[in-house]
Amino acid sequence: MKQDRARRTYDQLLDSAATEFLRHGFTGTNLAAVAARSQVTKGALYGHFASKAELADELTRRFEDTWAQLLSSSGRSDRSLVCTLRELTTELARRLDDDPRFAAGLRLATDAARVDRREPAPIGELRDVLESLVREAQRDGRTHTEQRPEVLARLVLVLLLGTHSTRWGAEGGGLAEQVREIWDVVQPVMAERPAGGPPRVPY
Repeated sequence: MKQDRARRTYDQLLDSAATEFLRHGFTGTNLAAVAARSQVTKGALYGHFASKAELADELTRRFEDTWAQLLSSSGRSDRSLVCTLRELTTELARRLDDDPRFAAGLRLATDAARVDRREPAPIGELRDVLESLVREAQRDGRTHTEQRPEVLARLVLVLLLGTHSTRWGAEGGGLAEQVREIWDVVQPVMAERPAGGPPRVPY
């Protein structure tokens, strides 16, 4: 019973910290607000996490594990290239919509990288996966696009991260729905025929 209560408190603290980090970033978050949101004393908070950095590290670790699983699941597929890219980015968007811990982990990782003037590791990992998917599809004949893999990878990154950054001023559904709407526009363009060439079959 005591262990169950401790686990519930632990989870409440992670959820509250995720909300605070999402709203205020690492620097703007304080443990008093996390404790108040969790409806526990600061003493109870310190019983689980010794510092704000320890809370952030736990959220970041969990995010990185989930991020890696999502990227690895994109893997080799007989699906068309655009379907693979669309499904991967839509799933990432859905996680950012539905899982505050996941979204907080991404913000913590990107904020830390910005301070150090480096590319966030998760973004670099996603770009590498996207480039690999494009190269594999081109090699196996599962796509008609002749664009360089790094260019298409950048396009898909902009689609996902740009939508994430500008979503608050947009009408309509959540982030995943907005990503799907943009794919509805981008997908036919990616399937257009080259100048002077035969029509491309949508892939």
